[in-house]
Amino acid sequence: MPTLNGTFYTREDFLRRVGNFSHLAGITPLSFESGRARGTRLLRVSTGAGLEFDLLPDRCLDILALRYRGVTLSQMAKNGPTANASGLPAPGFFPAAITGGMMFTGGLLNAGGDCVDAEGRFHTAHGNINLAPAEDLCAGGEWVGDEYEMKISGRMRESRLFHENLTLTRTITTRLGSREIELCDVVENLDSEPVEYAILYHCNFGFPFLSPELRLVLPENRIIPRTPEAEAGLAAAERMTDPEDDFFEHVFFREMTADADGIVSLRAENPALGIAAEICYEQKNLPCFVQWKSMRSGDYALGLEPSNTILRGRAAEHAAGALPTLPGFGRVEFRLKFSFGDL
Repeated sequence: MPTLNGTFYTREDFLRRVGNFSHLAGITPLSFESGRARGTRLLRVSTGAGLEFDLLPDRCLDILALRYRGVTLSQMAKNGPTANASGLPAPGFFPAAITGGMMFTGGLLNAGGDCVDAEGRFHTAHGNINLAPAEDLCAGGEWVGDEYEMKISGRMRESRLFHENLTLTRTITTRLGSREIELCDVVENLDSEPVEYAILYHCNFGFPFLSPELRLVLPENRIIPRTPEAEAGLAAAERMTDPEDDFFEHVFFREMTADADGIVSLRAENPALGIAAEICYEQKNLPCFVQWKSMRSGDYALGLEPSNTILRGRAAEHAAGALPTLPGFGRVEFRLKFSFGDL
């Protein structure tokens, strides 16, 4: 049952009070009219409970900006929103194309840096799926009993002649009066040959939510620094600072402890703003977790990233035998939930 301003309302209660409640909540289609994102579609979703977020149908239905109580929680890369690119990305392409946002998707063949695989095929950093536009896009809302449910879905494809034919079907669900976003992804192999695959959920917090006041609340975990710089900053891995000029990113791998249901839950809290954000995910198919701490001026971000690899790139992951394999005509499901609330 929807709750607004602490009051429960039934469907009939709403219909008595509001002729058309799109001014309270709903899905609004928009598009960019200038700059590097010109022509790119955007879906703005508002729940009426202080939660508003933007989806990019032309970029894997990823979550761009996210606001709670009017405060921006998400990070945006220097590029800002950029249009979908055509053709094959070239080496070094990723930093000039990355949008950032609350969540962008890495995969489906590569998660990690630029690399060339054993077949001699180049893979751009974090793969191509975040550049894929959604097919069969569907966005709308309907009453389910006394709940008004808003659902957005679409199918993204990564394929090439004589080789892989992978699809990612994404469904994003929220509700009137809700402070939660549920994401369900199904990756399918539509070919008879098995495929080694990778997937990464790159969730990014930025200013003003990201500040020295931000604190992380994590389950029990074992932390492993990726680089000498990260090792030097290991004691302060969970402590945020003001932006620092020439800060070199710190990347940590964390072996998370799931609960009895196999769910990993982590929180980011900013007491100065009185806001908390929580990310929950099923660990079964996302056994890895990466923390990206960039306190660099202009690239100020905190990334919390469930994944199925440790981001060494396709070539190195294959050589280590660490890439999961999707059998011919097989499928695998991933579930995440984002929740936002008051402290």
